[in-house]
Amino acid sequence: MEWKENLIKTFEEASLRPAVNLNIADKTEFLKVKLKGEINRKYKIFFPAKTLNGKSGFRLASIINTSEDENILFDEGWYAKEKHEYFSTNNLIFTQDITGYIRYPRKANLFTPKNNFISNEWYTYNLSEIEKFLKIKINKEYFIKNMSTLKEPFLIPSELRPSFRNNHLQYAITWFLMSFAFFVLFLVYLKKNK
Repeated sequence: MEWKENLIKTFEEASLRPAVNLNIADKTEFLKVKLKGEINRKYKIFFPAKTLNGKSGFRLASIINTSEDENILFDEGWYAKEKHEYFSTNNLIFTQDITGYIRYPRKANLFTPKNNFISNEWYTYNLSEIEKFLKIKINKEYFIKNMSTLKEPFLIPSELRPSFRNNHLQYAITWFLMSFAFFVLFLVYLKKNK
């Protein structure tokens, strides 16, 4: 329990710090960064089945080219499913000042679907696979999650805030009730087989 509280505290402290210029940042995960870059939606991927306030949608990730001429995967934000056609056909290239935070890619777990190259639907930020799919060289150490409002008001940027669940009491009650139910079923079984 103490490790979780320390993690939440670290996360909250990171979210309160001002953004650092990306070109001088130490590139640690969850570090808030700022940069001016060219966002290129010609190179884009979609993360489906994400919900926001109970509404189904997608996350849009494109490429941002930095002032150091480095291409970085840029998670622009979330949009509702109704706007998917708009973003599917949107190949805008525009320059903007960005505030975001650094994320490292995670390995897929056993239950994560495979990335679908045919439908351009992604479930993990596998930067090597994304580089092959987009056919453009990108940074494979980290990607940036956008916190700035972009051109479309219906594209909702990410927030740097902890969302750790702490349901220990709920878990304990659930397991207690399940064990009690199995105990009752066991007693019924014993009584029937006497």
